[in-house]
Amino acid sequence: MSARPHHPGHPHWRCTTCGAHWPCSPARLSLLWRWERDFDGLAMLLSQHAVAALTDAFRLGLDPQPAAYAERFLGWVLDRARKDVEKNG
Repeated sequence: MSARPHHPGHPHWRCTTCGAHWPCSPARLSLLWRWERDFDGLAMLLSQHAVAALTDAFRLGLDPQPAAYAERFLGWVLDRARKDVEKNG
């Protein structure tokens, strides 16, 4: 796990440590470590973050694409959950 936390910066939803779109790779690893195999709970948390990020983007006058936000915030969790089911049954 990273020594410095990788948190989302508001309202642009970039990592406050590395500047990448959040959740960045270190944030994803940290989230997986903290949530262990609770993919349902992690997906619920990240869906709330996705809605907040979309809301912030609209408030900033941007034209966010909801599907891209869903992939960014949830796609990787769903992929990890699928791989976990394939591996562990």
